[in-house]
Amino acid sequence: MKNHEQDSIFRKKGFFVALYACLGAVAVLALVITFSNSGADPYGHETAPVGADQVQPYQDQQAHMDEEAWFRPRPAPTQAPTPAPTPAPQPRPVQPQPRPPITPDHGPQLTEPPPGTAPVATSVPDAPAPAATAAPEADATLRSVAPVTFTPFTSDGRMVWPVVGDITMDFSPNVMAFDPTFAGFRTNDDIRIAAQEGTPVRAGADGRVTAIGHSVNYGHYVMLDHGNGWMARYGQLMEAAMVSVGEVVRAGQVIGGVGQPAVFGTMLGTHFNFRVTLDGVAVNPHDVLEARVY
Repeated sequence: MKNHEQDSIFRKKGFFVALYACLGAVAVLALVITFSNSGADPYGHETAPVGADQVQPYQDQQAHMDEEAWFRPRPAPTQAPTPAPTPAPQPRPVQPQPRPPITPDHGPQLTEPPPGTAPVATSVPDAPAPAATAAPEADATLRSVAPVTFTPFTSDGRMVWPVVGDITMDFSPNVMAFDPTFAGFRTNDDIRIAAQEGTPVRAGADGRVTAIGHSVNYGHYVMLDHGNGWMARYGQLMEAAMVSVGEVVRAGQVIGGVGQPAVFGTMLGTHFNFRVTLDGVAVNPHDVLEARVY
C-alpha cells in the first residue's frame, strides 16, 4: 500500500518537472523572437535603420574627408636599412725576426794527441780552386792596349808658346806691376798675352789633363801635369774645352780657345793667362818657353 502511494507521488513530480521545462523553453524562444523583430543587437550595439535626414550629412562629411585626403602628405615608403660597410682587414705588423748568431768557421782544428800515443795523420781536404771567370771582351781589349804615357818635362827642355802675341802684363812676383783692372800696383806670378777671342791655345809640352774649371781671376782654365813636378795653368779660355780630365795631350795640341776675360781681368781686354809651377812654386814662364820668333 505504501509502495503504491510513493510511486504515485514520484509520477506527479516528474510531470511538473517536464511541464516547467517546456514553459522555460517557450519563454526563451519568445524572447529571441521579440529581439529579432525589434532590430536590437544582441551584443548591445545600435542596429536601428538610418533615417533620410542622417544620410546627406554623412555623405557630405565623407566627401569633405576625401578632398582632404588628396592634400595630406603620403607616408614615405620605408627603406631597408643600408648595411654598414665592412671595414677592410688591416695588415698585421711584421715583427722583425732576430738573426741567428753567426758562428765563425775556423776550419778544422788541430789537437795534440795525448802523451804516449803516436800522432794520427789527419787529411785536410784541399780548398777548391776558384772558378775562372771569363773576362768580358771589352776588358780584354782594354788590357791588350798599352796605357797611354807621355814624356815628362825636364828643366833642360823647352815649351812651345801656347799663344803668340804681345805681353800685356809680365811675370813680376817681387816687383809691383800696374794692373789697369784694379787701377793699382800688385805682384804677378804669371804672364798675360794679348790675343783675339777664338785664338787657338796649344799645350806647351806633353802632359795629362788634371782639372778643368773656372775662377773670377783666371776665367775658364785647364790644368796640365807635365811630369817631374811641372804643372801649368792655361787660363782665360772659352767655356767649351777641347780636352777632358785624364786625357793625355801632346806638345802643340790645341786644348781650347781664347775667351772673354774674367771679372778681375776685364781692363786687359781679351788675353791669355799662362802660369807655370815646379813643385808648387811659381816659375818665370820665360825660363821654360822657347825663344820667341817675331
